[in-house]
Amino acid sequence: MPPPAPPMLSARTLLLILGFLAAWRAAILIFSYIFDHLGPGTCGVGVPWPLSYSACWDTQWYQVIAAQGYTYTPGEASSVAFFPLFPLLIRYTDRLLPGGDILAALVVVHLALAVAIIYIYQLVRLDFPEPIAWRTLFYLLAFPSALFFSVVYPESVFLLGLAGALYHARRGQWLRAGLFGIVASATKLIGIVVPVVLFVELLAQGVVNWRRSRPLLGVILSPLGTLGYLAWLQWRFGDFRVFFVAESYWMRESFEPVILLGVKRLMGDLNGLAFYPLTITPVPSIFLLMDTSLLFLFIVAGIVLWFWVRPSYGALVLTASAILTFSGNPQSLMRYLVVLFPAFILVSRIPWEPVRNAISLFSILGLGFITFSFVNGIWAG
Repeated sequence: MPPPAPPMLSARTLLLILGFLAAWRAAILIFSYIFDHLGPGTCGVGVPWPLSYSACWDTQWYQVIAAQGYTYTPGEASSVAFFPLFPLLIRYTDRLLPGGDILAALVVVHLALAVAIIYIYQLVRLDFPEPIAWRTLFYLLAFPSALFFSVVYPESVFLLGLAGALYHARRGQWLRAGLFGIVASATKLIGIVVPVVLFVELLAQGVVNWRRSRPLLGVILSPLGTLGYLAWLQWRFGDFRVFFVAESYWMRESFEPVILLGVKRLMGDLNGLAFYPLTITPVPSIFLLMDTSLLFLFIVAGIVLWFWVRPSYGALVLTASAILTFSGNPQSLMRYLVVLFPAFILVSRIPWEPVRNAISLFSILGLGFITFSFVNGIWAG
């Protein structure tokens, strides 16, 4: 049976959550300004200040897709490697609001993030007291790659899809869970884990009944974002595999487990650094070790979540981590890991305050490092 509803979200709590989000966003902006003046500040060239701090690297791909649609050129980097929901939201928001596509994208990003953290707060409150919910939000937004929740990247929209799907599944609202699953799977390929997560939750609630269609329908709906995009590619370009061909341009192919690249680097092997060219990453060893170490910790967190918190939470972290492990490229692992929010529930439950404080310190320092890198045109994920 699904759990009872969480305590009603009071107006005061809602304002506190939004205030916390606003303070976090203001801190990101202030430090972006400082770091921009400490370094070359090459991010967002041609974009009005202060929007320029949020428009770098993959941002241009989403701008092109929103404005012109998809193109595919064999042997070259192609926009088909980027999923459609985020650029579609940019396109239609830009039509509604003045100010240009970057401003429209940031409106989408921050609205999605606000709703996502409300969902996460309420999800945690299904099982845990209020301090755990607040600490979960803190560790989520203090994670080094949480910067990507504030820039023109799809992570906030993807987080909303995951959080909404898991919350409504916990409540036994399977059709809503399936619809949020579509949001996730239409935003990033890794959203394909959602049906697995929903099915594990369905089993945990003991509601698997082949004669009851609604719970299973939610599970079946959830991957339609990915399947729909691949079907559209088949129709538009004659082969849905153009997505995977385009992905290979970023060296995303199935090779050895990427965690081993970090282990080998510690033993003196330099092969893993090939994924972090010096032209875009002046400290490749630091990024490689951060990415692979955090992936290992998330795998451990997924196991603990499965057995001691909630199997569906563990399923989300473990299945996503497994895909990342065999993705062939460690370069953006931190950005993919930050959306796996159940891991932060686990951190928030650590009973020893000195340990939590140490994690907070290292997380905030990492967030500062990633922010400095991003606003100065260094590859940060």
